[in-house]
Amino acid sequence: MTAKRAARHSVVTVYVVALAFIAAVLVTATLMGLESRRAALADNQSQAERYLAGAEAALNRSLLSIDMLVAGMGTLLQGSTSAQLAQQAQDPQLTLLIQRAASQNVGVRYLAYLDPQLRVLNSSHRRGAELDLKLPEDFARRLSQSPNSTLVVSGPATSALTTQRVLFFGRKQGLADQSHALVVVEVGMDSFSTILNQGADIRGLEVTLEADKGPLLTSLPPRDDLVGKVIEPRLSEAGSDGVARELPARLSGATGLVMARPTLQRNLIIAASIPRTSMLQEWRRERNLVMAVAGAFVVMILAAAAFVHLQLRRQQRDRTELLRAKSQLDQALESMVDGFVLLDAQNKVLAWNNRFVDLFPWTRAVIGVGVPFRELLDLTFKELKEGGVAVAQEDDWLAMSPADLAQSRAEHDLTLPGGQSIHLVRSPTPDGGTVCVFQDITEKRQNLADIVHGKAQLQATLDALPDQMLEVGLDGHCFLSHIPRHAISALQLAQPLGRTLTELLPAEAANEVMAAVRDAYISGHSRGRQFERRAAQGTSWFEISVSRKPVGEGADARFIVILRNISEAKSATREIEHLAFYDTLTTLPNRRLLLHRLQVCIDNNARHSRQGALLFLDLDDFKRVNDAYGQTVGDEMLRQVALRLQQVVGEKGTLARLAGDEFVIMLENLSHDHALALVQTRAVADHVLSRIAEPFTLTRATHHSTCSIGACLFGGEQRSLEDLLKQADIAMYYAKDAGGNEVRFFEPAMKTTVTARATLDSELHEALKHNQFVLHYQPQVNGQGQVVGAEALIRWQHPVRGLLPPAGFIEVAEQTGLIVPIGLWALEEACRQLDRWSRDARYADLILSVNVSARQFRRHDFAEEVRNVLIRTGANPTRLKLELTESLLHDKVNETISKMKSLAAIGIQFSMDDFGTGFSSLSYMAQLPLNQLKIDKFFVHCIGINAKVELIIQTIIGMARNLDLEVVAEGVETGAQLAFLQTHGCNLCQGYLFGKPMTLPHFEAQFERRLASIR
Repeated sequence: MTAKRAARHSVVTVYVVALAFIAAVLVTATLMGLESRRAALADNQSQAERYLAGAEAALNRSLLSIDMLVAGMGTLLQGSTSAQLAQQAQDPQLTLLIQRAASQNVGVRYLAYLDPQLRVLNSSHRRGAELDLKLPEDFARRLSQSPNSTLVVSGPATSALTTQRVLFFGRKQGLADQSHALVVVEVGMDSFSTILNQGADIRGLEVTLEADKGPLLTSLPPRDDLVGKVIEPRLSEAGSDGVARELPARLSGATGLVMARPTLQRNLIIAASIPRTSMLQEWRRERNLVMAVAGAFVVMILAAAAFVHLQLRRQQRDRTELLRAKSQLDQALESMVDGFVLLDAQNKVLAWNNRFVDLFPWTRAVIGVGVPFRELLDLTFKELKEGGVAVAQEDDWLAMSPADLAQSRAEHDLTLPGGQSIHLVRSPTPDGGTVCVFQDITEKRQNLADIVHGKAQLQATLDALPDQMLEVGLDGHCFLSHIPRHAISALQLAQPLGRTLTELLPAEAANEVMAAVRDAYISGHSRGRQFERRAAQGTSWFEISVSRKPVGEGADARFIVILRNISEAKSATREIEHLAFYDTLTTLPNRRLLLHRLQVCIDNNARHSRQGALLFLDLDDFKRVNDAYGQTVGDEMLRQVALRLQQVVGEKGTLARLAGDEFVIMLENLSHDHALALVQTRAVADHVLSRIAEPFTLTRATHHSTCSIGACLFGGEQRSLEDLLKQADIAMYYAKDAGGNEVRFFEPAMKTTVTARATLDSELHEALKHNQFVLHYQPQVNGQGQVVGAEALIRWQHPVRGLLPPAGFIEVAEQTGLIVPIGLWALEEACRQLDRWSRDARYADLILSVNVSARQFRRHDFAEEVRNVLIRTGANPTRLKLELTESLLHDKVNETISKMKSLAAIGIQFSMDDFGTGFSSLSYMAQLPLNQLKIDKFFVHCIGINAKVELIIQTIIGMARNLDLEVVAEGVETGAQLAFLQTHGCNLCQGYLFGKPMTLPHFEAQFERRLASIR
């Protein structure tokens, strides 16, 4: 068992014994507490039983005396009739007899005779028959109904004479004429309280006198608030056997001991209660005393155990310190990087470490305590000889006697066979011994060689660097320098040593260097300062870097100053700055410089109460120049535009090129009057329009151009620069929408429109992403009233604005290009519906028309996309009709015809939508593979209103008939319109007359109703 485990075992034993004593004390205290508790409960129960027995006896005596009084007074009436009783009632002798009888009983207030009608015939009260006696109704009823010679007790009542709480006792006395009289006495409650109070010196005792299953009559201690009330659980004669039960105390309600017994009057019950808290109050004091004594014993036991524990710990600590000291010495020896040997006065080994054995491994087999050091030296000398190491003169210590080795401190070097260098330091000890330390200096010698080599490399590196280096003091004196031979020198003298910086450099340069030196003195380094050196060869720029050189404590501060020639970098920086702020093509300021000058202009406007203006200029159809002549010619034109604009702007402001063919003119120092500033801005804009309208002489041709200008004014209020540019940009787009070669000034409504359009664009993307589009279907009906097809019309189920028609979003979709994915979605959804209809014989013959935008149709892969949709959905191509607009005939007509024929070859039909309202080139009508012409609703609405339009409709129908094309009229809303169209040969119609565009369920329901009506 180790010392630590033995100490731990001793401590455990001490505390186990202590815990055993503590357990014994606690068990004894607990048993004593339980026994004293049992005794306290038994003692209180015994006291309560004795009290209850005594109180019952006293109460019975009192009740018996009252009963005897009432019975005795009743016997006086025996043999009398009611008439005789009425005559004798006022007899003074009878009155005196009644008064004497009542006075003999202390508790009786008065005694009275009553007739059956409860009228007082006579009484012991001084009022006699005039006594105003008010009996409780319940008592009077029970008394009148009771058998003769039965004592009846009332509930608690209030005396009409004294307003005190009383009880009434009475008997019904039979008379000789078979009638009866009533004998009643009034007894004060205080007389019963006096009886109950006798012997009631028990702590917490609660005594109650209660009616059988009835209210409380009186109590001790008095509880007027409970008198007359029923206390739960109710007491009954059957359950009042005097046995102690654990129930709520009758008055306080606290859990305790309750005993009850009936009196001679079985309907009166006396109960004694003692709450458990009162029964155990004295026991708690005794228990606390026992626990305090037990606690004191526990504390004493723990204190004794702790004292023993501390003594054991002190012994263990002393033992541990001794072991630790020895361990630390061993660790110190083993952690030494040097070999160590301690010799006694006879030069015998006392101690050594493993490092010594590692350095001299041949000594491992013989080294030990008491081994002569001479033996180890002889082994080492032998090993060196065998390893071919020649022992130098300075190594003669190997042959020295131990006595000579111990004489004084000395140092020796030794080279081992493996090339390892060992440095020996031997020192005498006060007791005549010797300490020998063997240090491996192989790495140290190598490091020294590396330092020498590194210094040579550093010098070579310094010679190769173009930087000039000085070592200076805080006063500017130069102590060391390195000046490359072929570098442009920043110094005015060739030999700087011993000179000051003011002698070596121009005044401004010397001041900059000294400022950098002072910065380095505070923070340790300084970088970034520059100075200019003018010489006959030209101007050179130098950057200053200074670092504080570490020096010994108390030595003057030294600093390394490096001067780097940054002339080329400075030139490159200027060029980069120019590229960062100027346009490379026109050398005009770019967007960054424009924004900077715009902010300066706004600040000046605020100071001088002036206004400025931004003109955003964009060349009209500039793309045609690049497409026609190439980008080189386009760049040439942009340079000419920049030159003309510079001539217009002059000193009035700033001209900048943003990108492509976009230029911005910033006008400064306009009038503070807004109207006049508008006139000034308009004049410049008109001048720009006129200059741009002049012909441009380019390399390959003369070109005429125009531009669109958007303008906005600004004052000195702080605003977002980007917002100002955006306002001018928005106004420029309004100028372009007006046809170009126009000037438009920004108005807030413009931004609202643009913002709304941008919001709509974003919402359209979300609609595509979250599948918010739906298709509605408008029936197409033939002359017999049959639905032969339908047009699929897209609707947008907007999450906020509800269902939107195409007019609310198609224009923006066309402008943003979203019409392509939207159109593809509508086509694919319609084809899926065609496939579903093909499986139902009722819908299999329906033809579904789908609108295709010009932008969607002109995509190079449109025909391939349609075929892929048909393959994915499985729709029958012969049931699909694509409705095209006349805008497809604007250009690339041959390509349009080719795509139509490619799709017609697989059975797809084509309809020309809104025929006659757009670019109707009749020359292409015979070439297009059309199947149908749609008469626009504009013409249909004019039927019956405009005869010329009616003639146009007849012409379209006739032309279609001659070209063997089907005709469908859209927008039919009245029977007159339908009759006109059918009369002139148009037998296919659609419009509100037949049904609005509707959801698929509504369309199918209407279709089935029409189908049923035809059948």
